[in-house]
Formats: sequence, C-alpha cells, structure tokens
Amino acid sequence: MSTAAHKLLPVVYVFGDESGSFDTGDRQLIGLVLTRDPVGRRAELASMRQGYPIGDREVKFSETDSVTLPYALALIDWYLDTPDLEFKAIIWPGDAFDPAYFRQNTRGLAPRELAYNFLYKEVLRCNIPAKHRVLVTIDQRTRTKGNNLLEYLKTFVPGVRDVVDGDSKQDDLLQLVDLLTGCIAGGLSNVTHSRKRALVERLQRGAGMRSASDRFPTKVTREKLNLWFYQPRKTSPRQP
Repeated sequence: MSTAAHKLLPVVYVFGDESGSFDTGDRQLIGLVLTRDPVGRRAELASMRQGYPIGDREVKFSETDSVTLPYALALIDWYLDTPDLEFKAIIWPGDAFDPAYFRQNTRGLAPRELAYNFLYKEVLRCNIPAKHRVLVTIDQRTRTKGNNLLEYLKTFVPGVRDVVDGDSKQDDLLQLVDLLTGCIAGGLSNVTHSRKRALVERLQRGAGMRSASDRFPTKVTREKLNLWFYQPRKTSPRQP
C-alpha cells in the first residue's frame, strides 16, 4: 500500500460553549469555534493581551466591564479578520421544548440533559468538515456532573476522535467562543447593558448582520459565521 494511503486525515479543533436554557421565553444556544491551528491562534491571543491592561483575567461576555471591554472588542475584530477561525451556533427556542421527546434513554439523564447533548451532537455533525479528525474541547462548567456529554459525542458524532473538558479561565479560545456565543444570545434577547450591547453591535456590524437572527451575513461567508435556528422533531431521537 502506498505511503499516501497511510496519510493521516487533517485535524480540526473545536471549542464549545453554551448560553441560555430550555425554559419558556428563553432559548438554548450552543456555539462552536473551529480552527486548524490552535497553537498559532493562542500565540496571537497571548500577544494581543500584552496591549491591554487585563493581565490574565478571564474575558466573559456576561462579566464585561470597563477594563475588559476594549480587549473584547478587539477580540471580535480579530476573529473576523482571521481566516482560520469559524463560528457555528445552534439555537433552540425554549417555547418549543417538550420534555416528553427526551424522556426515554438508557443513561437516566433528565430530558433537558439529553436535549442538551442532542443539540451539541447536531451542531457538530452538521458543521465539522468531511474527512477530518475532530478534537473537541468543552468548557467544563457548562453541564451537570452526571451528564455523559463527552462520551456521548465521541460515540455519536462521526469523525470526533476525542472530547475533553477545558477550563475557560486558562484557555483564550474557550473565552473567544464564550464571547461570540454571548454576542448572539445577547442580540437575540435584545440586551440593553451598554457594554454588552457594544459587543453585540461590533459583531453584527463587522459580519454584516442586520440582526442577531440574520442567517445570511453580507460581510463574511456562511462558513465563517453560521447560525442554525433548530426546528424540533415531532418524535424523540431515542438516543441511549
């Protein structure tokens, strides 16, 4: 067999975070950042941090203050200007959530936990590139301790080779996905807090989005920023 036949598939690295809930009047949103070169991206972010008086502070959309805002705005611009970075998100309206669809499973998960896992599976399945090995890092604070999300994704998403917990306090790429996910969630909820609103508007203007629900931005490709407003099935996925 030729050497080419043994060539390993290229790797894409995925960083995931979430916002919201399945509650009525709310929405569950799961966001992913994809990169082929996390080492290079982290080096760029480490260099960017040197220009702002934030030290090693964690940057989070929900905790944006006057100190972190300038860096967070620059982070959005950096994402938009970096060809290697893509952002994907899936949004499920809480008003459409029916726990009966997710009640039956062999792991004893609560309906919301299984629905959460299912959404993660769907956004990965539909957005990871073909013929790639996929390595996923998920913020360890985004799920309950009994949830089997890591095992679930490795089992049910073709191409996923590993899924690991990450600590957003120590990972600038997890902070990036938190920021972008928060911008979409904040835009959908019409956030009025001035600093958060500034972040939402920076992303929307930079991407050419008329609103947070605009699925066809005019300044970036669908590969760069892809929003999926999920329509729930009429029958349960019956996943174990």
